[in-house]
Amino acid sequence: MLSHEARELVLWVENTERFWRQMMAIFHLLAKKRDKEIYDPRKAPKAFVGLLEAAAKDYIREFGSPRDQWFKLFTPIDRREAAQELVETFDGWYAVDYQTEKKKKE
Repeated sequence: MLSHEARELVLWVENTERFWRQMMAIFHLLAKKRDKEIYDPRKAPKAFVGLLEAAAKDYIREFGSPRDQWFKLFTPIDRREAAQELVETFDGWYAVDYQTEKKKKE
């Protein structure tokens, strides 16, 4: 079960266009690794670290007060949970959408 903060961060990434585009770019990079059979699911959450930090900072700018600090609202534990959630989203995307894209190209 995700914490409220992790869920909010994932929703912010998925519903903000620039972060969604970055997420999709990461998905494609991970898909290439999976195709080459060098994908390591234990390392996959690390691919989202920069994205989640940028999203957390943007979220605080948008909704926080001047005294709020992004790293206190979105703790490392929350960001790890959010990264794991994005990995699970990637797995679903890879199994369905990416495979469909590959078949269309062939």
